[in-house]
Amino acid sequence: MYKSYYFNKKSYLHYLIKSIENSPFIPPNMKKFHLYFFRYRFLLFYIIIGGFSLIIELIISRTLISYGTPYFIAITIGFIIGLLTAFSLNVRFNFHIAPGKRKKALIYFFFISVVSFFTQFFLRKQLLTVGVNMEASRFIIAGLFSVISYFLHRHFSFREFKKVGVAIYADGVEDIQLIYNKIADVSDFIHIDIVDTTFNANCKEVKAYRAEVVRAYWQNKKIEVHIMSKNPSIWLNDLLPYVDVIYIHLSINEDIEEVINRINTKGVNAGIAVGINDDLSLVANYLNKKLINHILLLSIPQPGFSGQKFDSSALTILEELNNHKERANFDICVDGGVNISTVKYLNVESVVSGSYILSAANPILNIMHLQTSGEYAKY
Repeated sequence: MYKSYYFNKKSYLHYLIKSIENSPFIPPNMKKFHLYFFRYRFLLFYIIIGGFSLIIELIISRTLISYGTPYFIAITIGFIIGLLTAFSLNVRFNFHIAPGKRKKALIYFFFISVVSFFTQFFLRKQLLTVGVNMEASRFIIAGLFSVISYFLHRHFSFREFKKVGVAIYADGVEDIQLIYNKIADVSDFIHIDIVDTTFNANCKEVKAYRAEVVRAYWQNKKIEVHIMSKNPSIWLNDLLPYVDVIYIHLSINEDIEEVINRINTKGVNAGIAVGINDDLSLVANYLNKKLINHILLLSIPQPGFSGQKFDSSALTILEELNNHKERANFDICVDGGVNISTVKYLNVESVVSGSYILSAANPILNIMHLQTSGEYAKY
């Protein structure tokens, strides 16, 4: 099984930089800006948010001290309010963590921040003894600890940031090499769509073995597959050795649990694709049994037909999924009509887009738009 994308971050980043620098789809005068913004966007906004929360913390602490509150209690209250401010702004405007994953993120964030706070508190007392005032000591030490804290938060607190996948059809029409030349390694994962005649009588011939070709091009990427077929198991042999997640539908002519178990026992994660007209109570059964940990929400009226627009009724279904009692234990991916206008409404771990990226004059830039939930377009 290909799992190397979890361990190859250094080579991936080097290749990503080269991909942006060499892309013919980005104007030369914008390449450097795109490159540096993309590389450091999380850190940039983390620093801005951190500075703002520090100001809030110091204002509150100083105000409480002026009213006679004991020093340690005052700075502790200020710290907690500053911490909650930083966390809220980061999960909402920087990393875009889905609501169902924010509780877990907050636990990590709180633990890391508290350890950092007590360490900094000790060092601040040393600075105060040599005449450095409270505000200056807080900013000096916070600056010294920011790099360590950022590294820990990126790998624990905010690891569930919104990811973007590019959709590719497993048929004889898609030019995989051309797609690779357009997007290189910039997307977070690759999403393969398989549509057979049981879903669309006019579909192209399925060539599921092309998953091996996709893996050959994107060796270090997570690869997901959405099987739109009443008989998904007929395609599994061609897919299982090369992919990481496989979504099947509820309305199949096979025993769903058997198919799910077959996928899971091969070390691949099974997921269920949910349409806007499906009964979510049926999905809940598999979530409660913990047979699946991935949901693909299809935000279009008719799965298996390309070129459809985003259906706003999907937002109601998404809200219901986000409120599910098992939400912390499964990921949601939205596919269908995802673009710069719709992505900001999707509180999920990942999104998939096809034409918005691949038909664009600048595919890499559009991936960046989605990765930042449309906010990148402002800069």
